[in-house]
Amino acid sequence: MKLPEKIVTLRKGRGLSQEALAEQLGVSRQAVSRWEQGSAQPDAGNLFQLSRLFQVSADYLLDDALDQPPQSAASPVADPLRKRRLAGILLAAAGLLGNLVIYILSRAVAVMVPVITYEQGVTWYNWSSDHTGHSWKFFIQTYDLELLTALFCLLLAGGVILFLASWPPIRAQMSRFFHH
Repeated sequence: MKLPEKIVTLRKGRGLSQEALAEQLGVSRQAVSRWEQGSAQPDAGNLFQLSRLFQVSADYLLDDALDQPPQSAASPVADPLRKRRLAGILLAAAGLLGNLVIYILSRAVAVMVPVITYEQGVTWYNWSSDHTGHSWKFFIQTYDLELLTALFCLLLAGGVILFLASWPPIRAQMSRFFHH
């Protein structure tokens, strides 16, 4: 398989458009198109970037006799973006699980809740130790779990952001947004 075919196969295997690949390499879409048509070849710097991006050796890209990259280089686990997506999923899952545990505990443990009354447009909160109930908000306040709950929310949000930021189509959009 020749270099142009390898570039097309590897690019499509990653779900990248010519434009997205060009942005990741810092070249024009037309340059990628010329490489894929065989009317031009990437220079040494771009060849190095291609080999790193696709996790293949430069030997594989340049040697027409090699039709398949070596197994160790083609392993999807070697993809750094895949590792980031996995880390994002794990962070989001930890945040979601933490908040779910707090919610379940708030449903199982009764805490003191106020009796809310409204008089002449004013809201009154009357607290009584004999008036208890199951409230997520007051459970968190009673047991001083505000910081822990905030941490779980940050884990959830950070995990989702990390996952989305490592997804190739979204990375291409972010790259276009921040470079223009």
